[in-house]
This record gives sequence, C-alpha cells and structure tokens, in this order.
Amino acid sequence: MLTIKTIPTLLKIVGKLDIKPAVEMLKGLDIFEDAKDAKDAMKQFSREKVGILACEILCELTPQLGKIADDLPPLVAAYYDISLEEAYKKDAAEVINDLINDEGIVSFFKRALRKKVEQGA
Repeated sequence: MLTIKTIPTLLKIVGKLDIKPAVEMLKGLDIFEDAKDAKDAMKQFSREKVGILACEILCELTPQLGKIADDLPPLVAAYYDISLEEAYKKDAAEVINDLINDEGIVSFFKRALRKKVEQGA
C-alpha cells in the first residue's frame, strides 16, 4: 500500500532513475503495424508485444539498479512497516511480487515517471 511513510523513498528512487534511454528506445521500436492513432495501437497490443516492451524497458533500466540499491531496504521497511533489519531478511521475489501487484505503488510510478518524461528528464 502506498503510504506517507513510503513516499519519500519512492521519490528518491524516481529522482535517481534516468528514463531517457528507455524512452528513446521505445520511440525506436516498431511493434505496431501502421497504427492510425493511439486507440488503433492499443488494439494491437498482444501478450507478445507487452512482453517485448517489458523486456526492453527492463534491459534499459537494469544497469541503473545500483543507483537505487541503498534506497530499497528503507522502502521495504516502510512498505511492510518493519524494521530495517527485518527488511534485509525479506524474500526479494516476494517483495517484488507485492510491489508490482500494488495498484498504489504502480500508479505512483506511472505518474511520477510520466511527469519526469514530460519535463525532459
């Protein structure tokens, strides 16, 4: 759940990530077949295309994960309302699954990263 306690760490993470390479890469992908507009493009989204997009974005952002490594334990501690020591012991796969399935967190990142793109960051 997105809480007041998690927001400062989430803002630090967003601030550290350089999404410009991912945006440029996405502009260069040719995954739509002559889409007339955004609605037409969305109709062409298949599981395969979503998978391609996700992999491409992850490939662009993965090298940057070291930038946010120190922010992850405090985020986990705030997210689960546990101590920092307990956060270090959490199962990473479980945490990732919880975060990517949390609508509040996902919505926060979507808005924050979209705003960052609009500002030219």
